[in-house]
Amino acid sequence: MNRETDSPRVKLIREAAVLQIKLLADGLRDAALIPVSLVAALIGLLRGGDEPDREYRRVIKLGRRSERWINLFGCQRPLGKSHPIGSMDDVLSQMESAMIKHYKKEKPTDKDHPPDQQE
Repeated sequence: MNRETDSPRVKLIREAAVLQIKLLADGLRDAALIPVSLVAALIGLLRGGDEPDREYRRVIKLGRRSERWINLFGCQRPLGKSHPIGSMDDVLSQMESAMIKHYKKEKPTDKDHPPDQQE
């Protein structure tokens, strides 16, 4: 899809759809991190020792990385090139390209649907 030639309405629809998907991913991530962070804190409290917050800090690190990956409002610096999946933007762009390619390939032509014949 050539985004430079898209109409402003098509751009708006695409941006709104991407935001909704990112909001959903961000919400699911937050919902998953609530119990994980509580369990990590509880483990640290029960274990004690010199680093009771070790597991909790690992959860925080995971949360930060996932925040960069989702990049909800486009303000995060992207993950490095070494990250296997790239970013959510990369994944969504690849999905969009695949869908457009599939749509163009499957688009019916006049040969596929001959005009109605009257008997």
